[in-house]
Amino acid sequence: MKKFLALTIAAVMLFSLSVITYAEDNLDEIDPNEELELSLEKAIDYALKHSRDMKIQDLEMKKAQLQYDQGRHEAREFEEQIEEYENLPDEIKSQMRGEVIPIIERELLELGVLDRQAKLTRQIAIWNKEIKENEIKYNVEKAYFDLLQSEKELEIARESLELANRQYEQSQKMYELGTISHQQLLSAEFAVFQAQSALDMAVVGYELEKMSFNNTLGLPLSQKIKLTDKIEYKNHEEINLEEAIETAFENSALIKVSKENYELSELTFKAVRAKHVTPNQFKYREQEIAVEQAAKNLDNAKNGVEMQVRTAYYSLITAEKQIKTYERAVENAERAYELAELSYSLGQNTLNDVTKARIDLMDAKKNLSKQVHAYNLALLDFKYAISLGKNTIGSGF
Repeated sequence: MKKFLALTIAAVMLFSLSVITYAEDNLDEIDPNEELELSLEKAIDYALKHSRDMKIQDLEMKKAQLQYDQGRHEAREFEEQIEEYENLPDEIKSQMRGEVIPIIERELLELGVLDRQAKLTRQIAIWNKEIKENEIKYNVEKAYFDLLQSEKELEIARESLELANRQYEQSQKMYELGTISHQQLLSAEFAVFQAQSALDMAVVGYELEKMSFNNTLGLPLSQKIKLTDKIEYKNHEEINLEEAIETAFENSALIKVSKENYELSELTFKAVRAKHVTPNQFKYREQEIAVEQAAKNLDNAKNGVEMQVRTAYYSLITAEKQIKTYERAVENAERAYELAELSYSLGQNTLNDVTKARIDLMDAKKNLSKQVHAYNLALLDFKYAISLGKNTIGSGF
């Protein structure tokens, strides 16, 4: 009886655990017909968790570790060969013909080039994983901001249609009272058609942007989503441009790799000169060119990183200044529209004046929204410009 109870309890516990496991495994199952609420943080987490690129980078790291272990094994074997050769009697060494222990390879080993090359290959794989993570984060953040901008444009288009409809309703009443002509009423109706057309275009733009966003996250393209964060202007910390460039130089994986490759090429040149002592030999010239190419690559890497930082900084500062200008433009356009609407109701201006004021107001709001969007993207670019990077380093670098 006790044995039966024990087996029953074990079976119940096993079933419970399987149910819990099944539930946890299905937390990420998404119904395209149900709206998915996403903050920016949740969107990034989802993309990282479901990215095949991150899985590939994990495999690349394991591959690099195997290459490193193999390189270390071969280096130890070569060290043993050198030690065996050095322990041979001089008379036996004198009888050996040819280069038993290659001079260049021996110099490379003693200078630590072989070990540093193996470590660099492994380190690049480690950096590339973090860089790929940065790339995914950047793409998701940008896609999130782009979709928020598209939502804002859709909201502005809806507001424009509401104002046009309200103006048309007012015009109908004025026409019934005989204060405006039939032509003016038709103009008000046409303004509604134009606003509706603009809204239809905004809807299409939003749907395309949403599809692009879903694709960036790895969601079904038709997935219904709701972004919980809002597009807004946030003040940033004071930036010292020169200090930011120095930070970027210190953090950039591309510069680190370029610097290490340059140092390794110089050491390799030193090893080559141990055998080929004159400049008129092919191997000498070949490695001399390699050193210059490595130096050029390092200069290019530094210039590229500095350009990214400066470009992002100037874009950020410019957008920040223009936001204040566009905020005032919106305030002025709102007052102008109110005055135009009031003057029209009093018969002091035409419907075209009101329509123009409404369009100017919507344009001012769109310009402000675009400028805040540009500011957020510039801030995003600046953040990643001073980081490790967001472009993986190729194996042939």
